[in-house]
Amino acid sequence: MFLLRQQSSESRTPRRPGRITRLASAITIAVLTTIFGEPSVAQETPDPANYYVSLAGDGAFWALRINDVTVWSDFQGRDTNLSVPVNAYLKQGRNEIDVTFVTVDGSPIEYNVANPDFYFLTQLQRVDLVSRDRQQATMLNLSLDPTDNTVLFPQMTRLGQPVEARSTPPMKVGRDRQDKADLISGWGDHWTARRVTAEVEIADPLPAGPWVSAPVIEDTPENRAQLLAAYRELHAVLMSGDARKVRAKLEPAWRHLAVTMHYASLEEYLEKVAPLQDLTVTDSQGRTLQPLDLVLGPKDFQIERMAGGRLLRIIPDPLIWNTPSDPDNVGSLNVAFFRAADGSLQAGAVLY
Repeated sequence: MFLLRQQSSESRTPRRPGRITRLASAITIAVLTTIFGEPSVAQETPDPANYYVSLAGDGAFWALRINDVTVWSDFQGRDTNLSVPVNAYLKQGRNEIDVTFVTVDGSPIEYNVANPDFYFLTQLQRVDLVSRDRQQATMLNLSLDPTDNTVLFPQMTRLGQPVEARSTPPMKVGRDRQDKADLISGWGDHWTARRVTAEVEIADPLPAGPWVSAPVIEDTPENRAQLLAAYRELHAVLMSGDARKVRAKLEPAWRHLAVTMHYASLEEYLEKVAPLQDLTVTDSQGRTLQPLDLVLGPKDFQIERMAGGRLLRIIPDPLIWNTPSDPDNVGSLNVAFFRAADGSLQAGAVLY
């Protein structure tokens, strides 16, 4: 999926990226079209359903994870409202959904302050692909106490609607947990942030991602070199323009998406969602694949470790497309790698 970010020297900070266009959005639209138009469902899957997380917030830099895999991050500090499919990150039974955030305010920016505009809201929605029934539950609804800068859990959302609770799956269980966690942007920033975690229970069986049983990858010079080599190899395949080679490189991630989103096969997923169309030397917007973009250099790039260290990616994503006529319009392939049984690093997830 694609994430836009600016490339000027002044923008090598997460504060104010340019306008955002993501392949993730296009894929989401394609998936939603499949669901609400002509559904395409593997018939052997009983009672198939798709899950979506809606995200809204303001006044903070933040990253939302499901079961320790980053679903979306935002470093604009402005009002955000979107929805993304998340079957690939969920599992039957208990799941954790957490947001790690640093509130921001003022100019120059101050961090971890009691910004009165801060709020964060995330909801989980289940859509039955047969009956079209929808069930939705509020996972996190956060604000700040302006007097002591503590996190509040209001019963009404910023839009004046009550939080939605359920007594059957998908439902929130237990109480929210608060702790501290690191938040990094990829541009060299490193904050000690607040993290709030909620637990949700779902009843649908969903296959585990290819990274779940993979070994933990430690952050060592050797593993960093291997991760960089994996990106360089994928970049070379993209530059080749050979769709078969691109498919082979991303197939573990795409196959998992196809199964979890109830496509009949990988081929149907590739036909309906068409992710290969933009993974070319020149994409559909006329943007050209650039040299591997390591904003902090080949030795100091920041790594995001997910799924207990079993899934890794370089941030910001170094696989980018750009056009000289519109330098703020930059797309990037957000891929994360796991260690396969043969010891190689393979693409396990294509993230938002």
